[in-house]
Amino acid sequence: MTSEYTGGGQPDRSLAVLWRTRPGPARGPRPGLDVDQIIATAIEVADREGLAAVSMRRIADQLGVGTMSLYTYVPRKAELLDAMADQVCAETARPKHREGHWRDSLEQIADQNCSSSFATPGCCH
Repeated sequence: MTSEYTGGGQPDRSLAVLWRTRPGPARGPRPGLDVDQIIATAIEVADREGLAAVSMRRIADQLGVGTMSLYTYVPRKAELLDAMADQVCAETARPKHREGHWRDSLEQIADQNCSSSFATPGCCH
């Protein structure tokens, strides 16, 4: 069995999750979940048990909901992994912008990203 380290989700679906433009449930009671909760729970599971432990069923169990209810917010595991990677990268420390030195800041960010666990092998240098 191969391990997934990036989502490889469909770009339009991943962007809808990342930008929170995916519509919520149209019918039924007021939703008790949101995308941010789902992503945070998935990251907590990955931090505690490893990325291989992240599954829609595992996340649903953690949240105390049925597995199918997650698909209202996140279409597939691939898009969930994309959203997790985006959230973790967003939390990465970034250098302070120095007036007139944007190129140095950009190079530092690129170096940080290439050394992260989300970097694709061979993508840098």
